[in-house]
Amino acid sequence: MNEQIIRFNKRIAAMAIYILFAIALSSSMAMAAVHSFSFTAKTLPNGQLGYAMGAAEAVIPGPAVFVKQGDTIQVTLTNTTAVDVGFNVPGLVNSNAAKAKPGETQSYTLHANKTGTYVYHGDNNGKELLGLFGAIIVDKKNGPIDSFLDDNGSIVPVTQADLDKQFVLFMVGSTFWGTEIAADGVQKPLWAAPDLGAIENDLVRFHVLSIGPGHTFHLHAHRWLKTDTTTVIDTKLLNDGTDTHSFTIKAGSGVGPGDWQFHCHLIAHMEAGMHGSFRVDPAGGDGHSVVGASPYGNILLGARPSEPGLVTLEVSDEPASWFRSPRGDAIVGLPFDIKTKSLEVIYPGSSVNFIMSDTHGVHTISTLLWPTGAHHMPFDQSAAYRGGGIVKLTTPGLYVFTCKVHPYMFGAVIVDDPETEGLDLGNPAMDYKIDLVTGISGLPTSSDLAVRLLKTFFTATAPANWQDYSTGIWNLKFPTLPVRISGAPFGNVTNGGLALALSALNVIDAPLALGTAPAVPGVGEVWINTQFEKTAGKYKPGTTTVIDTANWTVKRKVALPEINNNNPHNMWPSRDQSLIYQTQWFDTKLSIIDRETGALIQNIKVGDTPSHVVTLPSNDDLTIAINGENGIAIIPAGTFNVSKMLPTQAHGHTSANPHGHWVSADGTKIVTPNINTNDIGIYGATGGIHARTPTGNNAPGAHPIAIGMMPDSSKIYAANLLHHSLSVLDGATGTLLKTINLIADYNPIDGSFADNDGNGTIAVGVLPIQTPVSPDGKAVVIASTGGQIVIVDTATDTIVKMLPCDPGCHGANFGAKQGGGYYAYVTTKFGNRLTVVDVDPNNDGNISDATIAGYVSLVDTTNTAKDDTVSSLPGFGGQGVLAVPNVYNGWVQNLPEDWKVLLTAAQRNPIGD
Repeated sequence: MNEQIIRFNKRIAAMAIYILFAIALSSSMAMAAVHSFSFTAKTLPNGQLGYAMGAAEAVIPGPAVFVKQGDTIQVTLTNTTAVDVGFNVPGLVNSNAAKAKPGETQSYTLHANKTGTYVYHGDNNGKELLGLFGAIIVDKKNGPIDSFLDDNGSIVPVTQADLDKQFVLFMVGSTFWGTEIAADGVQKPLWAAPDLGAIENDLVRFHVLSIGPGHTFHLHAHRWLKTDTTTVIDTKLLNDGTDTHSFTIKAGSGVGPGDWQFHCHLIAHMEAGMHGSFRVDPAGGDGHSVVGASPYGNILLGARPSEPGLVTLEVSDEPASWFRSPRGDAIVGLPFDIKTKSLEVIYPGSSVNFIMSDTHGVHTISTLLWPTGAHHMPFDQSAAYRGGGIVKLTTPGLYVFTCKVHPYMFGAVIVDDPETEGLDLGNPAMDYKIDLVTGISGLPTSSDLAVRLLKTFFTATAPANWQDYSTGIWNLKFPTLPVRISGAPFGNVTNGGLALALSALNVIDAPLALGTAPAVPGVGEVWINTQFEKTAGKYKPGTTTVIDTANWTVKRKVALPEINNNNPHNMWPSRDQSLIYQTQWFDTKLSIIDRETGALIQNIKVGDTPSHVVTLPSNDDLTIAINGENGIAIIPAGTFNVSKMLPTQAHGHTSANPHGHWVSADGTKIVTPNINTNDIGIYGATGGIHARTPTGNNAPGAHPIAIGMMPDSSKIYAANLLHHSLSVLDGATGTLLKTINLIADYNPIDGSFADNDGNGTIAVGVLPIQTPVSPDGKAVVIASTGGQIVIVDTATDTIVKMLPCDPGCHGANFGAKQGGGYYAYVTTKFGNRLTVVDVDPNNDGNISDATIAGYVSLVDTTNTAKDDTVSSLPGFGGQGVLAVPNVYNGWVQNLPEDWKVLLTAAQRNPIGD
């Protein structure tokens, strides 16, 4: 009986335990809620992308989602955009990694198993940075959700009910995007670059999130607790990728009312607009926030003209679309014959946002020109980086932006006064004039120089306007939109300006003949970086085109699809000419290529945005200009790793950003043009700064871009891109000997040419780039992107000849001519042929008879060997050019005998004994 009672009691106890467990489980399950959300990915009026919840309009950031730990989140996503969109939440388990294709719907289930703030985003190869991002906040199931630091230093717990408001702030590119959440949970979009507001003693919770490159968030006059600690901080580093930080403050605690700045602590990011104000009103104030710039606001075709508007330019590696409006396709589709995707139109008080969402390089956002009298101009950044920028534009007129590292990247915004006829190209209050970054101010938009700059923009940013020699004709078309300029071309100024259709500049069905090849062969090969050519096996642009100079045919195309070769820019050969070293200018890599087969040998990470590569003639070590940083990378010969970085600027100073450097013939000196500090640097090949020489004659923005040196290294020649000049320096000391004005013979107002410098030659070089000195030291050849080739006699350092060049003239380098002498090979970005210049055709030492020996098509044929199929822009983007064998003094002496036998005695020893 007792045993039966005991067994019965055990059964009762077991049952009780089971019931208690079931009750506990069911209670837990009841508290773990399931939240279902219906999201739609939409395209906003300015072309950006955003998430909408339910039937609401899309917002940036996307709607904030608040749940408790243990909850389940079910998301149904419908995609109405033109790109694939996902719903990725780093840090939370997601049931579905698939993306919704355009027109499709996908479902996602997430488990909020841990507290914290999480980014959700579109997971679409950078396009998420265009607005497909939002916040999920997972709070504790019970009790306080945070704590704040009170006036007296005590730590006070905070519940959800205690909060007066919350802010969601996303740090994207160099722009803050915000949402304000009231105490009742109502969310209000603050859009881009808002100013925040609160009332003194409000409890305010901040959710700061970043996506893309990292940032450092700092809020003035306030302190808070580091997450899950009692450590007091006022700054938080947010890492690359996605990162978040939430904290609570008591507004004005210890400091009272005021305007307190919040910003990213990185200087270049602040310069680019990553800052705002947190205004704390005294008791009785309204504590309202000021909404920033809205994609729905006052822009061309905007939905709400009463609101400040926002257009965005997406920074890209894509040819012509380097600053691309996300609604570029729609703009091109307007009935105004617009060929460029890099032009936007807004109205005064709206803003332009830049986001580096489609690039592997680093960049600056810098103004080239702007309306005279415009506020906060010039807009610039002291360092190149991956990010973006935002700027509010209030003065009507044309603003052209570029990247100082890649100075043919152009994006333009017209701020139009709706009261004037035509789109304003200059400030109506200043006779429609503009200012240039080089210090020129009050330039009439009717001037020849302004028209040339306008043509350069519409050529560079529209492949339909490039010169394709395989077609036989050339059409250069401008929008039919009327614009308002200073007066009648060229140079007239009329009160009230003049409305004129840009299409008046059109060139229609102009004959475009390739021309004949040089009559005399060259020696060896010419390698050309056809940087814009697209191929089927990769999504980044750029190939290398190899010309056989024996018959002037395209021998090979090297695309390197296996590494997604990205904008190959410049090259140099190894001592035995068996290897070609090639930089990828919009990336971080140097490629090593087998010269005979075109096969990839190695792809080496060397630094941000490498531009040029030159070997040391003394030991064949590689020197690589890291254009996006502050140094020259060294790779010892025969190795595949950077051994050291030689700084081009003293520690703690502004980065120099060296571009097209050269090396002395004895291999002891490296000479760099420093684009960011506007000077020429001479450095020891093993380290040390020997000299720094400014090249701008105390005027801003010279932008030295390329170096040439005499074969005995006695003189240095530096091209100043934006000053249209050539600096001549002493090769030993760096002393500036002379500045050659390449536009002295040009009248920028009426466009006339005359021998204004009295040298007996009418010659102009607009926007000079590469400036090599011939191996025998007789001549400097200057490739000027304005469409000229300028020849300088090194004996007198005077201009002796100007030759025509195609639009976007860029690269120049010398190679041996069969039988003696040298050819200068000149490339162009916006034409697909190579220009061959003979600087001394009769070899009499008089280079004033320099001439164009011929032209070579850069388009592949059925006989061209290739590792990928050319899909578009055939032969375009000519920039770096290299002749093999290398016949410059210091290098030619080290050639193998099988190359030397192809050269004359003078070519083997170009400066004699």
